[in-house]
Amino acid sequence: MGTKKRGQVHVMLDIETLGTESDTLIFQIAASKFDIKTGEIRENFNVIQNIDEVKSATINPSTLLWWLETNPLLLRDLLAKKGGKVSDDILLEFKDWIDYIQGTLYDDVLLWGNGVIFDNRFLREQMIGRGYEYPIKYKNDRDVRTILHLAAEKMGVTEVSIKERLKDDRLTEHHALDDVEAQVKLVSYCYNVLMGKL
Repeated sequence: MGTKKRGQVHVMLDIETLGTESDTLIFQIAASKFDIKTGEIRENFNVIQNIDEVKSATINPSTLLWWLETNPLLLRDLLAKKGGKVSDDILLEFKDWIDYIQGTLYDDVLLWGNGVIFDNRFLREQMIGRGYEYPIKYKNDRDVRTILHLAAEKMGVTEVSIKERLKDDRLTEHHALDDVEAQVKLVSYCYNVLMGKL
């Protein structure tokens, strides 16, 4: 075990789901600890749900169709448990990972999601629904879309243009771990814009 460090650590989150309601099936959770100043990723979390063990979950037909039109091969691989650690309870796996970081390495995790009313809220509501405590303090949820908007305003450009500037063709969109890497790069860039370093 490492020596506990004082202060906060940034964690980027991305989830993949089969719906847009908060009780929908989450089948992949990925996250990375990162340095917001440099964009350096220091540790990854990537777990895929063993859907054979899911007793009940909401699946939205329009989201399923969207997946089939967007990247059916990726959906097939993820549901077939390829590309990450497999767990019967990915929510508990993620909670334990965050608890370890906050219990042994840092005082607080600042959890970034690409819209806190989606990724972060889905996790919070589903964890509470299963009787788990949401491991992030109420003031520590962070929003990728907000920092992107502020950076674009400061630069006098569109949000899309910033995303295009940072686009990495090595990454597969909608694979949660690749999305996390892209979002880390985006947030670090926007942070440095806002701090006047770019």
